[in-house]
Amino acid sequence: MATHREVLQWLENELFDGNLVLGQQLPIDKDLAAIFRVSRNSMRETLKELEARGIIKLFDGPHRSILPILVREPAASAGPALRLHMATSEYPLRDIVQARVQLESWALENATEANVPVSELRSIMVEMDRDDVGLKQFHNLYVSFHIALVKSCGNTAITALFTALRDSMYEYTMALVGHVPLWSTTTSRIRAEHRAIFGALEAGDFHMASRLTIEHITFQYREAGLDPDRGRDGEIDDHGDAAESRGNPPVGLKQARQASA
Repeated sequence: MATHREVLQWLENELFDGNLVLGQQLPIDKDLAAIFRVSRNSMRETLKELEARGIIKLFDGPHRSILPILVREPAASAGPALRLHMATSEYPLRDIVQARVQLESWALENATEANVPVSELRSIMVEMDRDDVGLKQFHNLYVSFHIALVKSCGNTAITALFTALRDSMYEYTMALVGHVPLWSTTTSRIRAEHRAIFGALEAGDFHMASRLTIEHITFQYREAGLDPDRGRDGEIDDHGDAAESRGNPPVGLKQARQASA
């Protein structure tokens, strides 16, 4: 078995047994080489390959050693490959919107009180409320908020699939900035709607949280004057289901938007 496959198998076993956690520091390259009985140079090449795959990050350690650290969101490493698929999609905007609506709404409908990451969501909202938050940081926080929402279902596979959409979500939400009438108004709306979704989660009304999130996602594109069902060639996909996005927003979001105005 190739060394990188052995290391991957070892990491999987250690994580499964609870001996490792995501984001944890691993032994330095010299110690790993001894564990797997390979040369230090061979282990260094293995670690570089695992870093290229988005599984670990490498840092300079003491005495010219290499210090590997497990990434906190390994599923995000699938993002670049997913972006290649999106680049070939005839209806990229529709596809990302539908994927988000399906995954986020299912996750919130199946949320449990024990799995809602209350502290993480609160922390993200505090950061988004800062006056000095930049455009890129705001959108990174926006995506992080929605990934945290999906964690509420407690399903690791669903959360991993959604995390793989991080890069695509970031790109498409960033692309909306130039289409909205006033960005400051949009940020106020997003913050208010996030608070409304969070309030529904805190109250244990997961169905309402799901409805609010669907409207929150689809309204972004209506506000920007973009139709997700419009393909690259400008044609409308007759098979796309845009009914949800054309409906009236739930009362909670109406109030949130009025409060942010």
